[in-house]
Amino acid sequence: MMDYFLDNVGSVASVLGLVVTAAGGIISYLAFRRAGKARDAAAAAEVASKETRAAMTRSLTTVDLERAIALVQRLKELHRANQWATSLEHYQPLRVMLSEIRSRHPALTPELRRTMETAILDVTEMENTLVAALRESVAITAAAEFDRTLNRIQSELERLSSSIHF
Repeated sequence: MMDYFLDNVGSVASVLGLVVTAAGGIISYLAFRRAGKARDAAAAAEVASKETRAAMTRSLTTVDLERAIALVQRLKELHRANQWATSLEHYQPLRVMLSEIRSRHPALTPELRRTMETAILDVTEMENTLVAALRESVAITAAAEFDRTLNRIQSELERLSSSIHF
């Protein structure tokens, strides 16, 4: 038996090599298959992450819009009560909110982006007018114009809020 083994060492080595190669091939196949599943899982996780991020952005933007709408409403009430100095405290936070909404909401159409930019400029202009009038102790004569502008801004914010929900 030993003589047979010694005479056929090359054949035995070939058979062992074939077995090892087959085992290595099976292991490689399983590894590639597992890597493919991991790649697919990673792609699915990335899609889920993007969807979650978009949903959170919509939710945060909606909250910001509701806060901005409430702040516009508060400004209108203060204007009607001729509480100009108190209303001045609300212009800068409103402007910041509008800027954050514009930058945070990537799906704004060019029209809505221009609308937000116009609203920011309008709020800035109203604030500057109010500051100048209070500094010079001049009566505020633009109250009706302020309210028209705030009503327009409020309508645009409400329209944007509705579009985000859909």
